Amino acid sequence: MGWFGGYLTTAPKPAVPVGARMLWQDPPVWSAGTPVRLADGSDGGRLLVFGSCGVTDTELDRLACSGGARSLDSAATAWTGAYTLAYDDGHGTVTVWADPAGACPLYTCSFNGSTVWASSSLALAALTGARPDAGWMAAHLADPTGWAPGFSAWSEVEQLAPGHRLAAGLGTEPVAAPFWTPPVLTREEAVERLREDLAEGVRIRIDGRPVSSDLSGGLDSSTLAALAARCGPVIGVTYRPEGIKAGGDVDHARLVARAYPAIRHEFMALGDSHLPFSDLDALPLTDEPAPSAITVAQFTAQLRFLADRGAAVHLTGDGGDNLFMPPPVHLADLMRSGRWLRLAGDTQTWARLYRQSPWPLLGNALRRPRTLAGATGRMPWMTDYAMELAASATAVYPDTFGMGHADRALLTEARYVGRTAATENQLAAAHGIEMHSPFTDTRVVEAVLAAPAADRWSARRYKPLLSDVVAGLLPLPVLRRGAKGLFAVDHHHGLRANLQQVLDLADGRLADLGLINPATVRTSLRRAVLGIDIAWGRLEPALGAELWLRAAEKADKRITWEERTA
Repeated sequence: MGWFGGYLTTAPKPAVPVGARMLWQDPPVWSAGTPVRLADGSDGGRLLVFGSCGVTDTELDRLACSGGARSLDSAATAWTGAYTLAYDDGHGTVTVWADPAGACPLYTCSFNGSTVWASSSLALAALTGARPDAGWMAAHLADPTGWAPGFSAWSEVEQLAPGHRLAAGLGTEPVAAPFWTPPVLTREEAVERLREDLAEGVRIRIDGRPVSSDLSGGLDSSTLAALAARCGPVIGVTYRPEGIKAGGDVDHARLVARAYPAIRHEFMALGDSHLPFSDLDALPLTDEPAPSAITVAQFTAQLRFLADRGAAVHLTGDGGDNLFMPPPVHLADLMRSGRWLRLAGDTQTWARLYRQSPWPLLGNALRRPRTLAGATGRMPWMTDYAMELAASATAVYPDTFGMGHADRALLTEARYVGRTAATENQLAAAHGIEMHSPFTDTRVVEAVLAAPAADRWSARRYKPLLSDVVAGLLPLPVLRRGAKGLFAVDHHHGLRANLQQVLDLADGRLADLGLINPATVRTSLRRAVLGIDIAWGRLEPALGAELWLRAAEKADKRITWEERTA
């Protein structure tokens, strides 16, 4: 997998990852399989950019020479892509910037009296011998999208808060400070910026390499496939159940492919061997539990399918639903600001969509705004001990104070998707494929966040903000589509086919840690087998966490470090 890191403070004999490329030696900075751009500045300064970034060589050289704190803070979000900056001022101070959208997470740990940072918590855990962290795991079960300051999935390894920089000089302790403030734009300005940054974000990832893109027939993947086709040939991949050759998603995907001759349309048929909960022992170890854990059979088959067709870069629409289909939490902001007429109208509209009375929505807007954002509270399978651990580990993101409820919910959700997309990238890297999710780029998230919260949704149009961005890019039937196909039924089928293996997950590491009640988990699973709808969005992370803990226990391939003089 591609990753990078370095020392903020240098040990006498630093440990460095075997096989990584040394980029500079004092303090050690290294990279393993991640795109890196280096610029030397004046007075011994050096600037590194890790990841996909739209900066030009001229801009990078100019920034390295200026080296000003304000310029570097601005540069951390100035260009399209998902990237991290690291700067050595030539006088013993090293600073790293964590991207505000969380798509390039940064982690730190202490080792032999030094502070080490890296883009992979698994890499740092291999350095220190850390084990999975029960506090983080409890927080993950209580709220998978939440923030656990000072924690990561590995003990003694912590994630640097997105939108913060971490600096340390000779003989000084590392200090973290916020550098990011979200912009404020009109809706029209947000649409224009989204249009530019999405197109540029796709372009910089392709760079003449063989590229593929999901092409589900929905707005998100169709947008990326069309933008990629404007840059050159692209393999558009539509996944469909065996025997289904027309209708719904398939027809809409074909419309997009016909509109762009540069798209080579491929279909991958999904059969019983690809059902959720199949081949669960095949899950590789990642920084934290990956969202695709219970669908690892399908995900692995998709990666092999792409590799067989020569794809080196794959684009996914991850994050699109989170950005462009917000829940009705903006009702709480309308109430707080006293916009009573708009509040009444929007509440009535949401009530019609939900087929319920508007009064519960108004009550939640007044007293329980997080409920409108999708928070469901405690799950029945969580123990009291797990809830106590979670309460001590979770907190509000430090840079969201003062934000409205809708903005805070959107940013928290976007950061979760960005961080977990990094785990999916690690899985893809094992097949030689770079996976990219342009909807998790900071500038894309910023543009959506900058648009007024009440203007991000519409009861009459599906994903109105994105629809305006791609007007003229996609065929009208795709643009006017009200939704896309759902595959929740596959979870029920997969559970029935693999019931005993899944029931066995209830009596595992999470139960040993005292975090879940196995009997309650089994009850929920048996209800699902009968076709009863359950809280899949909360049960899946729990099952994925159990699979991740088992992978951590038996993993025999870890990142190897050795101590040597840099």
